[in-house]
Amino acid sequence: MNLKSSSENSSSESVKKTPSFSYKLPKENIALYPAKPRHLSRLMVVDLSSFEITHKKFKDISDYLDSTDKVVVNNSRVIKARLKGKKSTGGKAEFLLLEKNGNIWKAYGKPASRLREGMEITVSSPGGESSVVKIKTKLEGGVFFLNAPENILDYGYIPLPPYIVSKRDLRESDYCDYQTNFSEIDGSVASSTSALHFSRRLIESLKKKKVEFVPVTLHIGPGTFKPDYDIPDPESFKVTAAAAMKLNSPGRICACGTTVMRALETVYSGVYSGKKFHPGRGKTDIFITPGHKFSPVSVFLTNFHLPETPLLLMVSAFIEEYYPGRGKELTLKLYREALEKNYRFLSYGDAMLLIGDPALLRDKDV
Repeated sequence: MNLKSSSENSSSESVKKTPSFSYKLPKENIALYPAKPRHLSRLMVVDLSSFEITHKKFKDISDYLDSTDKVVVNNSRVIKARLKGKKSTGGKAEFLLLEKNGNIWKAYGKPASRLREGMEITVSSPGGESSVVKIKTKLEGGVFFLNAPENILDYGYIPLPPYIVSKRDLRESDYCDYQTNFSEIDGSVASSTSALHFSRRLIESLKKKKVEFVPVTLHIGPGTFKPDYDIPDPESFKVTAAAAMKLNSPGRICACGTTVMRALETVYSGVYSGKKFHPGRGKTDIFITPGHKFSPVSVFLTNFHLPETPLLLMVSAFIEEYYPGRGKELTLKLYREALEKNYRFLSYGDAMLLIGDPALLRDKDV
């Protein structure tokens, strides 16, 4: 079943961009490197029934999950989407590959003002091999369509977010560190960062407890690369029939990250009939804001996000399910607590586990 839009089950019709949701993020709290090993990052645990806050290591997440729980993870894999090259004049050019259609790639390019249709750009891989892409079409906003060889990703670099690569060089270890241990299907230009904390050792430990991992796919777009990220981009997703069947079975559902939450909220009711999860695929433009009626997801694992972004708004919307009208206030309270406790923020940073109780939610028929 295909789905192009899911705004019927969100607040996107009334809220067209992220409202003011600001907090001061000191640069020293932005993580430039991941925790080693992954499961030794920190975890803020929030009991939404009492709003009690507990500070743990991520490996302690096993204390909060049991054999009836389903942890839903994004199995999209980050592609080597960043191309670095030179024009025939020797001037530098760079592209971020977004979507492929045949041998044509949609991409962001810079410096956009100096790139023209018909130009050929020689791109070089980390190992020094070279290939050529040709600018087919130039659009507004630094968007380009490129003719590229089939193996162009062999010449690309892992696309770490700007707030990391502006502070340090890319390392060989980033090619592993920026992929989750659930990634299988190429298609994302950013990582499902809340899943980065799951080491193979921790995954196996949880499986021994009979915790079930349920994969869905959402190919993450370039929002984190935008200077003004106030509206979520449409993103390709797929929820299989097998995944939907597991989600509709008894037991708690833990959404691992905002991308998973976006996929789940897209296929729960919405344009479909009946209050249950449905298999589906297509593109979702859902914009989850306070007032959104969530699916039966009662546990939400997420990293700490940039100010003024749709990701932060989604966290607020989830908290508001339990505390009507107070989502923004309480989200910012948690972020202040995280900063006071010197948590690390953003992609390589620490995580927060929001634990709800379906019995406390309003208007739930599960």
